[in-house]
Amino acid sequence: MKPAHIRILELQKEVANLAELRDEARSEMNSNIDEALYYRKKADEAEKRMHAHHDEIEHRLAEIAELEEQEVLVQAASA
Repeated sequence: MKPAHIRILELQKEVANLAELRDEARSEMNSNIDEALYYRKKADEAEKRMHAHHDEIEHRLAEIAELEEQEVLVQAASA
């Protein structure tokens, strides 16, 4: 069995190495969280644009239907 002071030094080195690995993992986690937030924001913005375009399409289709109905009424009245 190793003397206690040697084992203490070994354990201190292991703690230092583990602390460094922990800090690297924390940094990676924070970076990934930042990226996730960035892409979530981008996705939210794209979703808003998608809904806005869909609303415009629906508005245009309603306008087309209304104009087609008016054309039919004008043709029926002139027939």
